[in-house]
Amino acid sequence: MHGLALAQPLNFEEFTLANRLKVYYQQDPQVKFSTVVFHFSGAQALEKENQAGLSYLTIRLMAEVAEEGKLAELLSYGINLSAGSRADFSYIQFDCSSQYLERTLAMVASNLKKPTFSGLRIDNVKRTLRLELGKEACRLVDSALICLKQQLFPQAPYRHSLFGTEASLKSLTRKDINQFYDSLVNSANLSLIVISDLESQVFIDLFSRHLAWVKKPDTLKAEPVFSISEKSQTGKAIIQCNYYRGPAGAAVLLAYPLPGEISQIYPAAYVLEKIIGEGPASLIWSLRQETGLAYNLNCRLEIIGPAVIFICYLETDSQNVSQALDSLEETFTRLSQEGLPEKEIASGRFLARNTYLRGSCGREARLSFLSFLLANNLPVDFYNQYLNSIDSVTAEGLNQLLKAALMPEQAYEISLVRY
Repeated sequence: MHGLALAQPLNFEEFTLANRLKVYYQQDPQVKFSTVVFHFSGAQALEKENQAGLSYLTIRLMAEVAEEGKLAELLSYGINLSAGSRADFSYIQFDCSSQYLERTLAMVASNLKKPTFSGLRIDNVKRTLRLELGKEACRLVDSALICLKQQLFPQAPYRHSLFGTEASLKSLTRKDINQFYDSLVNSANLSLIVISDLESQVFIDLFSRHLAWVKKPDTLKAEPVFSISEKSQTGKAIIQCNYYRGPAGAAVLLAYPLPGEISQIYPAAYVLEKIIGEGPASLIWSLRQETGLAYNLNCRLEIIGPAVIFICYLETDSQNVSQALDSLEETFTRLSQEGLPEKEIASGRFLARNTYLRGSCGREARLSFLSFLLANNLPVDFYNQYLNSIDSVTAEGLNQLLKAALMPEQAYEISLVRY
């Protein structure tokens, strides 16, 4: 029975409470532990001009336990309480032994209902965000991703760091935080994700008692939708970016926005990511193993707004930047022209399946994936059927995607060089 639990990802069930709160529940009977995530849709996408970092600032303040007695109690229970923000959702999460579930939920829900937005706490969290901002600017790949978003979304909040900017953090006020809090804490934007050994009815009863105060808003504002900017044609020019502030180093990044609806293209894109950039057998590994053009390289999928963006990046020596970028471009150009043989796609599908299964053994991977899907209005069935979706990726469908998406003129190029 234990082997069966690990052989197939556990499904999520969906419930709706009387106040319209959605609950996504997964029973994991092997571990006597409960994880509860407060999932808020919108996040960075809801930030207005000059409000960069407001989502992260607000969610961190919402998660802080102001009363020392309650904080000491949580610590004595061994509770792990965390919070964060992404492009299209933010979250507060706690993990606890199931015997402490109700008391923990009561404290977190009470704190969520009446968070402390004092000047001192705001200043402390701003100080933390400035530190994170500084560390991000010293990491090559993270800096390159910010530069990419500046190109993709020049007029959207996504172009900024999640931690804000020096100017925005200085200008954000308590009024801004209160208004942002009001926009998040309602049953239109808030949902709950649960993984626990306890039965679902336990959570339905607890949430109905401790979160009955969460109401549906009187008027629903349409969530902002930002499209990717039209790409300027720069030929072979390498677009420079001055975000990076770290030690000497160099990185290049190549990105392709994928055409189509997320639900239609994501499984094939996931398989493609494994074929091109997953480990020693991947197509780009020769840049490290054979030519020595990279000492760190990988591919990843980013879901931002309505778009899936396929990204490959590498870190290299400053004198190799142009050659490394040329080599990446040649790989993708060849793929867009020739496609992939069916045997290689079958191997990639097998790798993608096993990678997903391996990740699904951990709660964090399951929670993270479902959170991204919910933030983009995908149904829970998309998660539950995802393994089947990977198995259903065909050679014809994947080749159609890469030939449509990986043409040279559709590539966004980033170069970071610091001597």
